[in-house]
Parts: sequence; C-alpha cells; structure tokens
Amino acid sequence: MSKQLFKTCLTVAVALFVGATAYAQDEGEILDTLEKSKAKGKLVACADPYDFPYAARNANPPGFDVDILREIAKLGGMELEMYWADTGTRGGMSRALRNSILKGRCDVFAGVADSGDDDVLMGQLAFTGPYLGTGYILVVQNAAAGMGTIEELQAAEIRIGVQMSTPIDALLHEKGIARELYADNARVMRGMARGEVDAAIVWSTVLTNAKRKYPDASFKMADGYVPVEGQHWDLKYLVRKHDKSLVNFINEGVQQLLDNGRIQEIVEGYGVPFYPPFSS
Repeated sequence: MSKQLFKTCLTVAVALFVGATAYAQDEGEILDTLEKSKAKGKLVACADPYDFPYAARNANPPGFDVDILREIAKLGGMELEMYWADTGTRGGMSRALRNSILKGRCDVFAGVADSGDDDVLMGQLAFTGPYLGTGYILVVQNAAAGMGTIEELQAAEIRIGVQMSTPIDALLHEKGIARELYADNARVMRGMARGEVDAAIVWSTVLTNAKRKYPDASFKMADGYVPVEGQHWDLKYLVRKHDKSLVNFINEGVQQLLDNGRIQEIVEGYGVPFYPPFSS
C-alpha cells in the first residue's frame, strides 16, 4: 500500500470515528428523558383518572396533582400531557405502573404516598423528593364540634367513625377508644352526613369529595388538626430509576413551588388541608 493511499484510508477512518462518536453523543442526548421532553415541549405524566381531588379525567378543575405538575412543566418551558392509568382495577398500583410508566407511556407517575414500602418501586422506579404531606385528619360535627383531639372525644364518650382494617382503626383499638367501623372512607362520611357519628378520622383528601356530595352537612375538619407520627406520610412522584436529570428537574421545581406558596395555594383551592412534607 502506498503512503498516499494509507494516509487517505487513515483520514477516512478518523472521519468515520469522529462522526460515529458525534452521533453517539447526539443519540445519548436524545435518550435523556428531560431533554427529550423539552425538545417535544411537553412533560407526560400518569395519574389515576378516578382519584379526585388528586386527579380526574375530563374534569374541571382537574385535580391538584395535575395542576402542580402543570406548574412544574411550565418551569421547563413545557406543557403537561396526561396519560391515565387506573389503579383500581385488578392488579392495582403494580399493574398500573407496569402498563404505563414502565412501558414508556409517561415519564412521571403522580400522587404516590411513600409509606416506606419499596415494593412499589419494583426495582425499576425511584421516588422524587416529597411535595406534600398527607395523612389522617379529625372531622367533627354536632356534639363533637369544637373538639380537636382523640382524647377529648374519648372523655366525652363520643364514638369515632373509621375505616376498618386501617392503621387508624388499629390505633384506636389498641387504645381502647370507642369506634364505629365502616367499609371505606366514603361510607364513614355518609355515616356522618346521616348523623350516625359526630366524629371521624379519615384520609385528608376525603373531606373534599364529602363536601361536594353533602353540601348541607355541618361536618368540618377539627381546627388546626395535624396528623401525628404514624398517621401521616409524604406524597411523592415516581420516575424511572435512570432518569436522574428528570428527578433533579422535578425536585427543583417542587422546591420552588413550595417556597413561593404555589403548591399550598393549589392544594387548599381543592379544600384539602395543606401540610408541608413531613420528612423535609
């Protein structure tokens, strides 16, 4: 092989190598979920379509999770697009995650309470930082109006309505506190509307739907009530484990919206008590 031919071949080989390297870099950038979302101008999120006030399909307002994620998307110059994943079907949350975020149909899954059980992550997902505290709240009316603690209710011999087989049911049972058991939180609030009980301990978002269903009812959350240790958790978003830039983007957005009070404004706009993340 002549020296000139060798130089020509070498030049071509270097050019091909440089081109392939540049292509690989471009490919890597394209595969970055956050950059891809920004390039498309939209952040795709998953949520349960039947979980108001968290989120609801074809609803106005659409739920506080949708509103919060919309604000986060705006911070990155994006619009929010929703993919609905029903967690109430057979297989529950695990099936919903497998059929949505793990299939790439969305990049963030909204409204998951971090109870410390890593099974929900399935080895492929990761939590973002917390954006909202949630938990059990005390709801009172009639004879219990003005009372703000379980101890006050116990002293007044007022039975407390609770959903059976829940942490709060177990707690009241262990303390020997009189309770009225219901199959679910919706039935607890129906019992209050019917006057079957004058106090209840329910999940903090339940009161919103109950007020919509029973607008003339007198029940309300006990003033200033804050869920105690063992009765509260943090809400977080789920993302795929490898999407580290997306996690950072969401965490920074959440912190900004917590600092400027926007998340509190959104949540309280739905009649849901706002608690800053308990673990922060």
